[in-house]
Amino acid sequence: MGKSILFEIQEEVNLVAEAIKSVLSLEVIIYDKNKVVVSATGGGKHAVVGEPVRGHIIEEVLKTNEPVYNFEPGFHDVCKSCILHQNCPEKSDVSFPLTHEGEIVGVISLTAFSEKQKNEFKEKHLILSNYLGKMADLISSKINGTSLLKKYLSTSQMLQVTIQSMYEGVIAVDQRGFILEMNRSAEKILKVNKHNVLTLNILDVIQNLPLSKVFLTGQGYSDKECSLVVNGKMIQVIISANPLIHNSQIIGCAITVKDLAEVQKFAYSITSEVDDSTFDIIVGKSPAILQTKAAAKKVAATDSTVIFLGESGTGKELFARALHQESKRINKPFRAINCAAIPEHLLESELFGYSDGAFTGARKNGKPGKFEMAQGGTIFLDEIGDMPLHLQVKLLRVLEERKIERIGSNNSIDIDIRIVAATHKNLEKMVSDGEFRQDLFFRLSVIPLHIPPLREREGDILVLLQHFVQHYDKITGKKVRGFSPDAEEMLCSYNWPGNIRELQNAVEYAINMANDHWIKVENLPPRIREQNHLNGDKENITLAEMEERMIRDVLKRYSDTLNGKKQAADELGINIATLYRKINKYELNRKMQL
Repeated sequence: MGKSILFEIQEEVNLVAEAIKSVLSLEVIIYDKNKVVVSATGGGKHAVVGEPVRGHIIEEVLKTNEPVYNFEPGFHDVCKSCILHQNCPEKSDVSFPLTHEGEIVGVISLTAFSEKQKNEFKEKHLILSNYLGKMADLISSKINGTSLLKKYLSTSQMLQVTIQSMYEGVIAVDQRGFILEMNRSAEKILKVNKHNVLTLNILDVIQNLPLSKVFLTGQGYSDKECSLVVNGKMIQVIISANPLIHNSQIIGCAITVKDLAEVQKFAYSITSEVDDSTFDIIVGKSPAILQTKAAAKKVAATDSTVIFLGESGTGKELFARALHQESKRINKPFRAINCAAIPEHLLESELFGYSDGAFTGARKNGKPGKFEMAQGGTIFLDEIGDMPLHLQVKLLRVLEERKIERIGSNNSIDIDIRIVAATHKNLEKMVSDGEFRQDLFFRLSVIPLHIPPLREREGDILVLLQHFVQHYDKITGKKVRGFSPDAEEMLCSYNWPGNIRELQNAVEYAINMANDHWIKVENLPPRIREQNHLNGDKENITLAEMEERMIRDVLKRYSDTLNGKKQAADELGINIATLYRKINKYELNRKMQL
């Protein structure tokens, strides 16, 4: 049982009790609603503060909320159950209820312990009763004041707890800019200690805070992207500032700050789709694809730069997504950009973003680029071989310093990202031709992973065909089970220059064209049927001619460099010395120059 409200104002209650006694020369005892003595003027002779009493009369007042006049204590009807019945030491008393906001909170009692006091009590009991009522009102007003103070303190504490628990950083300053309050989030975002900056001017803590206009105009702003300088370090934030106005006067300003990286992370979490692109969903059982998957899995857990090499349509982005999903950055953003698909004059702003007023038509508060949006996660630079030379210089700086600058800004922004790239081009040849920077090539080629084309993935065509049949059958609801033997044979003999992307599109086309549960030759895309017809019309060639053509085709793909020849030999399944012998045998150096 907690202490009652009368104990919270016990000092004031004692003053009232002593004032009554000094005027009336009667003993005053004040009880709370639990019949516990709150104040007593008898020095503990008749009642002990803090101790409960039997108090049958007191109990009656608490029950009825009516005063009780007892001129013959011990003989009153209420006293019949008392052990002091007919033997009470009191001579007479009056007990008056104490109420607050319509609820009884205690009892104030005047008691005569001598015949003289008793006689005086009888003569003046109406006056005494009226006086007690006034004193009861006085105590009630004291309770009111305490309650209001408690509510104020409670509200103040609740407000303080709320501000301290806010995700946003909150700073309150007075009309001169001196810091009055700062919550924990503001300390964390700005990397300052509250106790070191309280009473300092905000502009001494944050040198370039845009605040003067707010005090001059009385107009605030919301969600402005800023680069703040705090203790000599640049911090990227989203900031709002609103003037505090009382009686038409600006008395201060409330400032809120949000960490830009956290805002971008939140935006990514609510706008990005669920990505389940792990290595397990990369379909295939051929040694070539299994080897690439195994190598990619090994490097997924590190932050090393990876470049995927392979023809168009081999699934380079799927590998990049799987690499991210199986890395320690899985819960951070994955951002992809195709360097060949975006016009050169837009690619730079897409990658690096731009600041306010960087160019005509730029957004008011600027815009973050893909590097910033990938903060903490992975950025995938697809078709890196198509990146212009002037942007290659900026990318090299990102790789070396892990910093970027927005277009139109001189402020560097630290970034923590993993860079994954991909290309279908021969970057070594591009370096030799001066089309790609050698230093960037070496920076990107920390871990080069070759994704084999479909024609090199023995046995995977049938597996992929069935996989995509099931996929598009669910979408179309056509209940297609598979391919007729002739259609299957035609698809397996096709060269698939567009690799998996082409195969996937071919299956979708065939399912839409199918008339029953089985896809037939006539349901296949025309280009596949036509290619098969041309292959059937080809003249018979010798084994040596077939070998010569195969070696020539592979050399064309990998270039005439030493590394290109090594890759060609690996693909042909022969060593480099054997390859050189066959090049000389078929005079391929001369023939390829014709």
